[in-house]
Amino acid sequence: MDCGFVGALNAGFCNWRIDFTYADTNNKTYRISRGKTHTECEIHPMRDNSPQTLPRYGKACAHLNINGTRRVSQCRNITM
Repeated sequence: MDCGFVGALNAGFCNWRIDFTYADTNNKTYRISRGKTHTECEIHPMRDNSPQTLPRYGKACAHLNINGTRRVSQCRNITM
């Protein structure tokens, strides 16, 4: 485990950004929404984003980047 990442859990996440990616059922990314980099430290980083109407089935992912490095991702399959 990355010691810097564990330390961030106590002090918050600094220089963070959340990006969203959207991929079709063949896992081909067709849209990337890059978030703003936040220089302040946050214990619970969150990005406000308006609801999206996606043109096709596939998956939507949120990626948390710390100091320009992707640290964690969460994806949801879009089936309806």
